[in-house]
Parts: sequence; structure tokens; C-alpha cells
Amino acid sequence: MKKGIFSLLVALLIALLAACGTEEPSNADEPTDDVEVEENGDEEVPEEDLDEDADTEETTSSDNGWDHQVGDVIENDGGSFTLVSRQDEIDTQETGPIVLNVAQVNATSAQIEGDLANFMETDEIEYIQIDFEVENTSEETITFFAGQATITTNTGEQLESDMWLSDHIDGEYIGAVRKSGSQFFILENSKAEDIEWVRILINAPFDDDWNDLGEDLDFTVEF
Repeated sequence: MKKGIFSLLVALLIALLAACGTEEPSNADEPTDDVEVEENGDEEVPEEDLDEDADTEETTSSDNGWDHQVGDVIENDGGSFTLVSRQDEIDTQETGPIVLNVAQVNATSAQIEGDLANFMETDEIEYIQIDFEVENTSEETITFFAGQATITTNTGEQLESDMWLSDHIDGEYIGAVRKSGSQFFILENSKAEDIEWVRILINAPFDDDWNDLGEDLDFTVEF
């Protein structure tokens, strides 16, 4: 039962704030010659006007490449989730053979209910979500634990990711492989609206002989 609720929770959280950059508007690829002209002789709409309409609809439907924008309230069976802030323009981080991209850092406030609330033993959660994309650029086997990142906040909290909510990002990289996942950090003494910046710290990658292959990562993301 607990495992089932856990799976539901992770699915809800990730689905709520997932990127939709690969999605296309439903009519974005429709050829303009599919537009029918009425038989009463009305003038055909100029092609450039159709292009402008399509561009406007595409911009509206996928602003910034995300399904949900800051300020949106998403409601489902798990409760009500408010996306308080998001930063998705984050410099790529490199250490040794590791390239780390952070697709987004966001702060969310949630009123949860039902099985979700029972699992979390509360009806309110405030959390930070970080989406990691990790690449080993070498052919060697190395170890790098993005999933064991520590964060600190401007509100004075130091947090580890919640093991129940977060994706498992395996730390062993056998050659040139890529891995990704979302990490969730439950705020203990802060509100999502109070978070102005998040400092992210991750230990350096190392080889089979426990030799460090780069520097520890330590960078700050501001909202």
C-alpha cells in the first residue's frame, strides 16, 4: 500500500511540473491549403495572416516551453499545487568528465489531500524541485552522485533530497552515458514564497580507486 501511494505521489509531482518543449500545438503543422474557401465566393485568407495566427497560438500554448507558468494553480486528485517560482536559465556545470545541466529549479506550495496527505502525514507541503541532467563525457567508469546533492536556502535551511519523492539517479556511469531525474527537497521551516535563492552542493566525481576527478560543485540559483 505504501509503495503504491509513493508511486502516485511521484507521478503527480513530476507530471505537474514537467517540461513540454517537445509538444507541438495541435494545428501547428497543418498545411495552409487545407483551409476551405466558402462556395459563396468569399475572399481567401492571405497565407501570411494564417502564419501569424499559427505563431501566436504556438507562443500562447507553450510559453517558455513549459506546460505550467509561475503563478498557476494545478488541481488534481492529489490536491492543489501552486507553482510559486521557477528558474530555468542556469549555467551548465562541469567537473572532471561530468557535465551537469539543471533544467529547472522551482519552488512549489501544495495543499494535499486523500492518500497523498495520509502518506505525507500532513495536508500542506512546501518544496524545492531540481531537475538534473548528467552526462559522463569520458569512456571510463566513474561515480557521481547528483541524487545526493545538498541544498541551502536564503531562509537558513540545509536540506537533503527526500528519498521517497525523488527519482533515483544511479551514481555509476559506465562510459559515456547520460542520466536524469527530479529531486525534491521538502522545506521544513520556510514557505516556497520566501525562497529567493538555492545553493546546490554536489561532491566531485571519482574513479574506481576513489581518486577525485574534478572539483566539488557549489553554485547558486536565484529566482
